[in-house]
Amino acid sequence: MKKNYIGVYEAASIGIIFIITKIFLPFQRSLAELGGTAAWIIVLIGAALCPLTWWAIRGVLQNATEGSTLIEATEEIWGSLIGTLLNIIYFCFFFMITFLVLREFSELLTSDILPRTPINIIQVSLLISIAFMAHSGIEAIGRLCWIAILLIVGGVVIVLMGGLMTHSEVNALSPFWGTGRAEVFKFGIIKSSLFSEMLVFGFLLPRLRKKQEWGQAAWWCILISSIMLFGTTIVYLFVFPYPTAIRLNVPMFEVSRLIIFGRWIQRLESLFLIAWLISAVIKLAIGLYCAAATLSQVLKLTKVKPLIFPLSLLVYAFALLPTSEMRAVAWDGKFLRTYGSIISIGLPMITWLVGIIKMKMRRRPT
Repeated sequence: MKKNYIGVYEAASIGIIFIITKIFLPFQRSLAELGGTAAWIIVLIGAALCPLTWWAIRGVLQNATEGSTLIEATEEIWGSLIGTLLNIIYFCFFFMITFLVLREFSELLTSDILPRTPINIIQVSLLISIAFMAHSGIEAIGRLCWIAILLIVGGVVIVLMGGLMTHSEVNALSPFWGTGRAEVFKFGIIKSSLFSEMLVFGFLLPRLRKKQEWGQAAWWCILISSIMLFGTTIVYLFVFPYPTAIRLNVPMFEVSRLIIFGRWIQRLESLFLIAWLISAVIKLAIGLYCAAATLSQVLKLTKVKPLIFPLSLLVYAFALLPTSEMRAVAWDGKFLRTYGSIISIGLPMITWLVGIIKMKMRRRPT
C-alpha cells in the first residue's frame, strides 16, 4: 500500500480535533453528574493517564516491522487468529464513535438549530460531506485539520472568555471534592476513556517521516486536548454552577447563548456554530476513515477507499438504532466512556508486553 507522509502539526491537529469535539456534546454535563463540583478533577486524572495510550502505541509499533500501523502490528505480534479478533474490536470502537457522534450532533441540530428539518435529512447531509472527506484520504484530512484547528480552538476560547465575562459564580467549585474523594478518583480512572481517541495515532505515526517526530505530535495533542477539556469543564461549572450544570442538554451551546459583548454584539452562538459543525464533520471523517482503514487491513485489502461509502451506509443505519438523543448519550457514556480505556490503554499495553516477550525470545541464543 502506497503511503503518503504527513507533518507533525497535521498529525497533532487530527488527534486534537478527534479528541476535543466531544466538548460540543453533553460532555461537561455528564462529568458534573459524576463528580459534581469536582468534575474538573476527573478531567485532570484522565489527562494524567492519557500518556499511557501513547506509550503503549509507540511500544507496539517499535516491536513490529517498520512502517506497520497499529492494526498490522497487532496481527504481527499476536498472530493471525488472535490479532484479527483484537483488530475487530478496534474496528468496532472507531465505528461506534462514528455512528454515535453522528446521531448526537444530528439531534443537536434538530432540537436547537433546525427544529423543522427531519433528522434523516440532517444525517444524510452530514454523511455526504463526511464520506467524501474520508475518501480523500488521511493526508487531505490532516491538511484541513491544520487549517481548521485555529478556528475551532479560537472559537472555543472566545466562548469561554465571553461566558466568564457575562456570568461567573465565585463559589462554583465548592465543595472541593464534589461527590466525594473516592468517587472522583474512581470516575477519574474510568474516564481516562475521554482520551481514547488517541488510538488514531496508531494510523498517524507510521505516516510521519521520522520516528523523532512521533513524540512531538503526540505530546502536542495531549497538551492541547487536556487544556481544552479541562478549560471547558471548569468554565462551565463557573457559568452554570452545580446543580444547574446537570440540567442542560448542550453545555457549550448554552454558554455561547449567554454571551453579550455590549449592546450591539449579542446572540453569538450562530457564529460559533460554524466552528462546531466543522469540528463535528472532521471528527466523523476521521472516525470513518479509521474504521475503513482497520477493516481494509483486517481483510488484507490494498486500498481503503472502496470501503468508505459502504461503511457510510452502515453508519447511517446504526445511527438510527438509538430511540432518542438521551439513549445515544447513554450508549456513549455507558459503553465508550466507561470501557473505552480498556480498548485504548489495555489492549495496546498487553500487545506491547507480548511484543517485548517475543522479541526477547527471538534474541535468546539457542
